[in-house]
Amino acid sequence: MSALSKPVALSVSELTAVVRGAVAAEARLEDVLVEGEVSNLRMPPSGHLYFTLRDSRASVRCVSWRSSVQRIPFNPENGMTVVAHGRVDIYEPDGAYQLYVDRLDPAGVGALALAVEQTAKRLREAGLFDPALKRPLPLLPRRVAVVTSPTGAAVRDVLTVLRRRAPQVGVLVVPTPVQGEGADIAIAEAIVEAGRARDVDLVLLVRGGGSYEDLFSFQSEPVVRAIRACPRPVVTGVGHETDTTLADHAADRRAPTPSAAAELAVPDTATLVEELDARRVRLRRGLRQEMTAKRALLERAGQRLERVSPSARLPQLRQALDGRAARLRAALLRELAAKRRRLDAVTSRLELTAPRRRIPAEREGLRRRRESLEAALRADLAARRAVVGVARARLGALSPRRVLERGYSLTLDPTGAVVDDASRLSPGTEIATLLRRGRLRSRVEAVEAAPASTAEDERMYDVAAPGDPAGAPTPDGPE
Repeated sequence: MSALSKPVALSVSELTAVVRGAVAAEARLEDVLVEGEVSNLRMPPSGHLYFTLRDSRASVRCVSWRSSVQRIPFNPENGMTVVAHGRVDIYEPDGAYQLYVDRLDPAGVGALALAVEQTAKRLREAGLFDPALKRPLPLLPRRVAVVTSPTGAAVRDVLTVLRRRAPQVGVLVVPTPVQGEGADIAIAEAIVEAGRARDVDLVLLVRGGGSYEDLFSFQSEPVVRAIRACPRPVVTGVGHETDTTLADHAADRRAPTPSAAAELAVPDTATLVEELDARRVRLRRGLRQEMTAKRALLERAGQRLERVSPSARLPQLRQALDGRAARLRAALLRELAAKRRRLDAVTSRLELTAPRRRIPAEREGLRRRRESLEAALRADLAARRAVVGVARARLGALSPRRVLERGYSLTLDPTGAVVDDASRLSPGTEIATLLRRGRLRSRVEAVEAAPASTAEDERMYDVAAPGDPAGAPTPDGPE
């Protein structure tokens, strides 16, 4: 093979660009419809939608930009079979082809119907269709707010019915678009405005007939939530009798047509007046009959009362009262006499046992007991004094002063302790001698050791004090 015919190697980017150009050159890939099952669905915060369409043999990655996602009327879910419209292109970073979706419809069912079904399920789970939330309608509202298109036939029908049935009821028309893009938000805002209006007791949400798509604004979540949040009861009359919207499920009452909604809103005042007149007549007739019956009953009761009147029985009652008074007086006198006799008997017994009769004898006994007690006290006092005298004598015999009175003395060292051994002192030590009268201070010139004493010498100083069983020794010679 020659060098001129040798193939040139392409880079990956160049190869991808060639394939992308080939795909772009295929006109059929610019406008394709693809049916498949949704999987790997994800929606990041950017608002774009990424998913995969697959069947039993192949799969293709799909992208829908945020501007296209906002136009999809339902919420795609994994496992849902859909029909996607868009164009095919190559995603160069991966080298894979993708379907860029600008429209998405559910397979086998309309997108609007699916969107309504999903919204109804979500609102039902939130409890917004709970029958317990339904509010009663006022019998005769002061003012009715009508939320509808100001140019449609519905508003004319409603105003005609309201004026015919209750001309005295005020009417407030809150204009709003009822179909088209953004109509659901406008309807919700109009309901809020109607609920806040002064003297409004009831809100009518009405619209004339139309196609399923024309009524789609009444299938939206903002309208349902506005109805449930409205502080006044809401009556809906949307489309014809066969049309039922999510707004009808959320409303407090649903009417098949706008005219029927107006008839539910206010009663026929002419009929009310006739009914009131008829009831007034029946009430007056009933009152007259009741008064006649009560008067006859009162007369019969008066006759019975006269027959049992106390004035007719008064003489007999007075006579019976006199007899009872006489019997009561006699019984009281008998009782008084019996109590007087019992009192006299008790007084006699009390005189026999009166304390004043016993006072002399008790006084004499008290005197004897006092004398006996005084004698016993004197004897006990004398005995105690004798014991104290003996104890005092013993104590005096043992007193150091008695020893000093017999000519003895006590020698004290400089610390004030009694000196009983000469060996405890040394020459030059100052000593004090305690006499019977006075004290001598002297200095030791010399210390002589005491010779060993005999038993006779010890007994010479032992003299028993009188009455001292212990035989306490007492020195009887001078120091």
